[in-house]
Amino acid sequence: MKTTIDIRCENGVWADLRITNTGDAAVRIHNPGNYRPTEGWEFSREAYQVAALRSFHFLEMTLRTKDGSVVEPADISTFADHIVGLPVKLEPGAELLISIPLHEFYDLKRNVDYSLALTYGDHSARVSAAAQVRCS
Repeated sequence: MKTTIDIRCENGVWADLRITNTGDAAVRIHNPGNYRPTEGWEFSREAYQVAALRSFHFLEMTLRTKDGSVVEPADISTFADHIVGLPVKLEPGAELLISIPLHEFYDLKRNVDYSLALTYGDHSARVSAAAQVRCS
């Protein structure tokens, strides 16, 4: 599997985690689900999805400044328990995309360099990728 992060600086700062099956056979990876925000949720639907994945430890995010200091994320938590779905099957060439609204989890400064590391999956299949983040 190939894992990449694309950074978008439009309507906030977004990290698109793209997991592509580059092999010749189908692979299974954790299903990110389609968790719906509970009543009173103050953030985006994508932030809810990320918060749910983080609460199950299926998604780990580490943001660092140029000097290597860790930037602590906001304490965004879901207010409900969710049922974890079965793994999703990725056929050869298929991809899984998870959009992460970094601007909702971190207090990002303009024109500052950050490094982002993301790890996704469970005990049966985990993938990681890293990217530089800078928005002006």
